[in-house]
Amino acid sequence: MLLRRVTKHVKDQNWFAVGIDFFIVVVGVFIGLQVANWNSGRTDRADEAIFLERLHDDLVRVEDASARVRTRRISLIDDLNSAAAVVFSDDPAQQLTPDQCLAIGSSSYYYINVLGLPSLTELANAGRVEIIRDRNLRTALVEYQQRVEALKYFTQTQTLVITNMATFRPELVKLESYFDVTLDEIYARYLCNVSGMREDQAFLNAMSENIDSYDAYLRDGLLPWNEQLMEVRRLVDDALEHAQ
Repeated sequence: MLLRRVTKHVKDQNWFAVGIDFFIVVVGVFIGLQVANWNSGRTDRADEAIFLERLHDDLVRVEDASARVRTRRISLIDDLNSAAAVVFSDDPAQQLTPDQCLAIGSSSYYYINVLGLPSLTELANAGRVEIIRDRNLRTALVEYQQRVEALKYFTQTQTLVITNMATFRPELVKLESYFDVTLDEIYARYLCNVSGMREDQAFLNAMSENIDSYDAYLRDGLLPWNEQLMEVRRLVDDALEHAQ
């Protein structure tokens, strides 16, 4: 109908009417676009809220799955350093505590269960990351994924240069199994021969390399990942709070 009317006005050379018709078309297109954008914005906001809830749940699962081992891995370096001070001491009276002996025996254990973030993977695959309005959160999520890859890299590469001390010198680091009634799990108890360690240069060398490698693993792998995990969790919690 509008096209026939415009055609008639052109034939009649009624340019004023043609201008009005053109104005009506432009306004109609503009309003249509605005309505479409508004509907799209509403959909994005609803999808963002759903994504944030799912991401929060994913982060909780990551934290829960790694909490106990994560704490153990991070705290191990202190016992390793204090154990080194004892083993490399000339004072025969200095002996290792059970925790220090455990640190030496487990200094080759790097593995930690790092679950993925299915909600983020799904959003990225759909090309809809931009629905996250918080730019800091978007950046933090990218950095988190990079930290995960760095942690995996250091876990794989560092384990190539470390030594399992109990296997390397079983006469110096002995193992016995026991059942921990508190944790309801079977654990390995380490028994250390400190005087023998001090006299075995190969053991001392391997122990030094293990401590250096473990420090690098923490510094460049585990700690940056852990800090970024906490940062993403904080930003997601803030976004959820503001969304309410």
